[in-house]
Amino acid sequence: MSGVATAAALLDAAEVEFAESGIEDASLRAIMRAARADSGAIHYHFKTREALAEAVLDRILVPLNDRRLRLLEEAAAGSDGGEIELPDLLGALIRPDVEAACTLEARSAGRGRLIGAIYIRPADFVQARVQERFRPVADAFLPHLVTALPEVPTEVISWRVRWCLFGTLGALLSDEHEPFAVEPEALIRRLVETFAGALAGPAR
Repeated sequence: MSGVATAAALLDAAEVEFAESGIEDASLRAIMRAARADSGAIHYHFKTREALAEAVLDRILVPLNDRRLRLLEEAAAGSDGGEIELPDLLGALIRPDVEAACTLEARSAGRGRLIGAIYIRPADFVQARVQERFRPVADAFLPHLVTALPEVPTEVISWRVRWCLFGTLGALLSDEHEPFAVEPEALIRRLVETFAGALAGPAR
């Protein structure tokens, strides 16, 4: 197996192990065994557990957040320069996570839970990586959310997106069966309806 193929096999195996056991508790030996790699392969290719985890996260988060920004551009184009409706904004935020979870789940049962694990109870270095990758998304979406929710203070919007939207989404996508029990489009519609009500509620 070439070096590139070995690194890819380690990333695939790490996705499964991280989804099943969590990033902090994952067994590096199990990852190397599943990848059919030599005992020192992770150290050779990634140096540390954290670097391996960051490579797994980037393989998921970079295209996921690129998709969010493309969907936001499409929503803006569809609004003819006007205000983007809240459901369209929420769909652009939520759809990439659901799609990514379903793609991972299609590779092997249980792997889709990794998306949820990224958002709930992440290790410090995972949280830092997620925040770093999400910052351009937040900068792009927040002005539109502020416009769509004129009665809600900006800091309340940010809090609700972080803890209501992504906290709930993380918990849902961490479940072994629930997010994959319905058709993805139906799940996205249900989530958009739920979060639209939660974000638009009056702030006290």
